[in-house]
Amino acid sequence: MMGFWSSKSGISSKYSYSSSPTFIAEPWNVYTGRLKSNSSSSIPRKVSVFIFDKKQFENYLLRYNIIKSRSSSHDKKLIQEGYDILRDQVNNLAKLKHPNILTLVEPLEEHSKNFIFVTEYVTGSLGTIFSSDDTDEQDFLKGHIKEDIVIQRGILQIVNALDFIHNKASSVHLSIDPNAVLINENSDWKVSGLGYLFKLPQGTNTADYYFPQYDPRTPRFMSLNLDYTAPELVYENTVSCKNDYFSLGLLMNFLYNGKNVLLKTENSASQYKDEYKRLEKKISSMSWDNVFNKMPPKLKSCIPKLMTRDIYSRYDDITEFADSEFFHDPLIKVLNFLDGLPTKSNEEKVVFLDGLVDLLPQFPNIILQKKILPVLLELMNLLCTENPVDKRCINKNLEIVLKIGATVSQLSFSEKILAVMSDESNFKILLENATDTLVDNLETLKDRTKNHYFIGTILNPLLTYTLQDNTSDNTIAVQEKILSKIDLILYSYDFIKVKNFLLPLLSKLFVTTTSLTIKISCVGCFYTMVDRSSIDKVTCQEDILPLFKTMKTRDAKILVKSLALFEIVPKLIKDDETLVDQLLPLLWSYSMTSTLGKTDYMKFVKIINKLSSDIQKDHVTKLNDGPSISNMESSKGFTKIIQENETPKREDPDQVASRSVTAPVMNPKKKLTLSETVAPPIYPTRATAGSSFQYPQMPQSKNRYGSNTNRSTITNGDARSLRTVNKSDSRHDYRDNENEEDDDDFDSFVSSTHTSSTPNNIIASPMEASTVPVMRTTSPGSLPPGFSTSLLTPNKKDTLASTMNGSTSTSGSLI
Repeated sequence: MMGFWSSKSGISSKYSYSSSPTFIAEPWNVYTGRLKSNSSSSIPRKVSVFIFDKKQFENYLLRYNIIKSRSSSHDKKLIQEGYDILRDQVNNLAKLKHPNILTLVEPLEEHSKNFIFVTEYVTGSLGTIFSSDDTDEQDFLKGHIKEDIVIQRGILQIVNALDFIHNKASSVHLSIDPNAVLINENSDWKVSGLGYLFKLPQGTNTADYYFPQYDPRTPRFMSLNLDYTAPELVYENTVSCKNDYFSLGLLMNFLYNGKNVLLKTENSASQYKDEYKRLEKKISSMSWDNVFNKMPPKLKSCIPKLMTRDIYSRYDDITEFADSEFFHDPLIKVLNFLDGLPTKSNEEKVVFLDGLVDLLPQFPNIILQKKILPVLLELMNLLCTENPVDKRCINKNLEIVLKIGATVSQLSFSEKILAVMSDESNFKILLENATDTLVDNLETLKDRTKNHYFIGTILNPLLTYTLQDNTSDNTIAVQEKILSKIDLILYSYDFIKVKNFLLPLLSKLFVTTTSLTIKISCVGCFYTMVDRSSIDKVTCQEDILPLFKTMKTRDAKILVKSLALFEIVPKLIKDDETLVDQLLPLLWSYSMTSTLGKTDYMKFVKIINKLSSDIQKDHVTKLNDGPSISNMESSKGFTKIIQENETPKREDPDQVASRSVTAPVMNPKKKLTLSETVAPPIYPTRATAGSSFQYPQMPQSKNRYGSNTNRSTITNGDARSLRTVNKSDSRHDYRDNENEEDDDDFDSFVSSTHTSSTPNNIIASPMEASTVPVMRTTSPGSLPPGFSTSLLTPNKKDTLASTMNGSTSTSGSLI
């Protein structure tokens, strides 16, 4: 983004301008400026600020030894001569007021460091735009300025400016070159560079002119540009208006060649003479047409009259060149008339605008957008303020504006066109007086406007006015046009907007209109809405179908149109009862109308039969899905009714998940003491029949009480250690000692958590049987989720009883 800066006095207090120049028109740096908000509104907000750096100029003269110092009188004189030329440039702009001469906005301000003045906004000079060494980017940005019609019109604008300078100001420009012609944002060419403007003596057409002698190294603005100077000035020192004709011929050659290929003088008078002699020889040997071969044929024929060496053989007046065939192009005449359009009568405006519509395709986009469009937008503002409003003129004007609008971007359309159209007072006038044009160009308005802005600013007011409030003579024609654009309207609206805004408007119009054409168009809109599913089945059932029940018209055209709608309704409404209650009665009622012919009647019959057949098939299918309740026994029917409405019982997901828990349960173990780690000897008493297994004898050892103990280990499948603790009959009897009862109770709990893998045919010894409790078998199904048999703690009484009785566990041998 371009940065802006400002100071606190003069021009800088009223304007802010860019920190870097937009372009250079020697010797000025040209900046884009903007009027500050608190300044006068009569001044255009966008301007160009011209700045000349005095310090840079003086340092240049010192660096190249053109001056020795700033204090000597000779050097001061040279510096002041340069400043005088700059002052003359600006002062002459203030004196000469013409549409094709650069408009001065703020006069010259002189500061210690610079000169500064303000003009209308310009985008560049011919020197920057038509230079042959443009980069691709510059050429792209400059766009279509090089179009033939643009150049043709620009040359005519220069001619008009010279006509004013010669014939009204009695002066000679003398400095017509690419840097002296600037271009504004509307592609208008503006003459400037008036530092050498020469006032002719009264009553004469010529005068003497003497060139100041400067060092060739001085800045070019301090002397005439000899590359574009007439030979009589150099050879005879004669000044006349015809000097500018020659300069204009050289400038036109530059425009069509991109560079000056005729005179390359390096601003030296002697070299100029040599270059001009070569040019004369070239012309005499090749002819004018061949030397200026890149120019249009109609322009080449004018070149000798502009550039011949004999000034008396040139045009007597610049207006003769303006009347040449080169400028007789209809497009040029249109643009010339366009400049004065606001001052013409409305009749002239209508005739002109009618012809302009046909010529629009011949204009390049740059002219349409930058020249014609601004004038027409200004005219629109003017027409909307008139009382009474000229409908023909405002319709034609809006039509051309929207046609040009189709060639611009969405951003440009919003900033330039929509800003004028959507003005509160303007849009009301356009809505009431140019409704046809708005409807005809609805596609352009949608494409070039953001959807939410298009709906709120244009479409909603246009539909409301056209379908509801319009009472003009062409109401029916406009309503038919806008109803024909139902696809675009539906594409713009969402479901809610269709239901709450568009459908009520259409329904009201359908009911109230007396025009059969509009009723048929409304039916067509309903058809599109149903076919595109822009509404739901409830809206169709409650809002659209009832309209046809109350419709009194029985004209065959609208009945046949309604039939097309009724045919697609079943695609939206699937409920057979609704079709039977609402749609079939309408079909039968309409089909029996006497206004229908046989062909149309058969169309109704075909649709009725198809719809009835589809409904019957659907109903039969439903009946075949299950037995009828009336055919069941009363008890079965009752049960079926109850079960159909029964809600399935929901299970607790945590309870369901607990059933699948497979993690092993932790088994508590008693920490054994030193005495408990030594097992007493095991003596088998008997074996079951057929068993040859005998307990092995283990080595004896003394326990801490002095009794003998031994160990035995039996392995069956997985290795498991079987321990037996020998306790004293007198000191450790659990039946006599209460403390021992608690210990044995814990032992029994620990033992119950292990499943024995010992063979069932092994019988424990009496001592063994007396110390191990019986494990109770519990059905897994009777336990709550998450519990297992191994976690159940044996009841003390059951343990004692089983021990007294010498019972064994059903799950295997106990140790």
